Amino acid sequence: MGREELINRIVTMSVFGFVSSVWCICIVLWIVQYAMRTRKMHKRLGIADKADTELRTMRLWREMSNEDNTGRIAEPRKSRVREYFRKLRSKAGWNASAQSVLLRLFAIAGLLFAVVYFLGGGILAFGVSGAVVILFSMHTRSSIARRSTLFEKQLVDALGIAARALRAGHPLVGAFQLVAEEIDPPQGPIFARICQEQSLGSDMKDSIRKVAETTYNTELKLFATAVAIQLNSGGNLADLMDSLASVIRARMKLNRRVRVLTAQTQLSKRVLIALPIVLFMLLNIISPEYMEMFYTTMIGRLMLGATIAIMFIGSLVMSRLSVLRY
Repeated sequence: MGREELINRIVTMSVFGFVSSVWCICIVLWIVQYAMRTRKMHKRLGIADKADTELRTMRLWREMSNEDNTGRIAEPRKSRVREYFRKLRSKAGWNASAQSVLLRLFAIAGLLFAVVYFLGGGILAFGVSGAVVILFSMHTRSSIARRSTLFEKQLVDALGIAARALRAGHPLVGAFQLVAEEIDPPQGPIFARICQEQSLGSDMKDSIRKVAETTYNTELKLFATAVAIQLNSGGNLADLMDSLASVIRARMKLNRRVRVLTAQTQLSKRVLIALPIVLFMLLNIISPEYMEMFYTTMIGRLMLGATIAIMFIGSLVMSRLSVLRY
């Protein structure tokens, strides 16, 4: 190893270490600032610690440790991983199970990895497999966003139909049956399930609560809570449906405004992430000899891996910056 090559390696590692240190310091400072801001907000709200927060929060669905409200032994808590995948399947609207979808994803990624690797791709095989996973994640998030928007619009229409049916003299079950017949999926089958459980002898409040818990939608949980309270205390259900529809419309309007305010940050994130990827691919096509060091030398592989890790962390940080809490 020559003296100049040794000096170049030392300088490269020094620059890389300096950049990594600055990046880590920025992340630590951001975490400390976030913790201080959270503590200050809790202090202004008069919340001392996490225990006080839990005591002050109104819990609409209480998890009983030993017994539920009917005196039956409560079921054991479900696995968090299994519950997460069940929630993901419900939000994305997958027809197959989450395990089947993930198995297909990993099978496709593994097949592409093997093909590219045996064709001499080397480290490019990891990039292709990672690109498949990233594209699937982007498609899943897009599907969840579209389904959530459609769900909210259909819920507003369903509440309007139910309110008019109640004013026309139909019972609550009849109004839900009308909604199930008039509204397309995903909203129609939910009310059809409520009517089916009601016909089997289940209590209306329990049926609505179960559907709301398995759908993982905030608006539907709000609807279930309001209907349960109204059925216990009595009142005009038609006016309740109209009020809920107005609240959901206001939430949808606020969500659209939030998306407009964060659109510039999202666009900046996509551009900043896409630029180095496109440039890297173009350099591989135009001048493969210039990019050969990233595949043939250990320091080049380390730099390439560190670049991918830093881009991933930067994407996470920019995603957090574009979140508005309201």
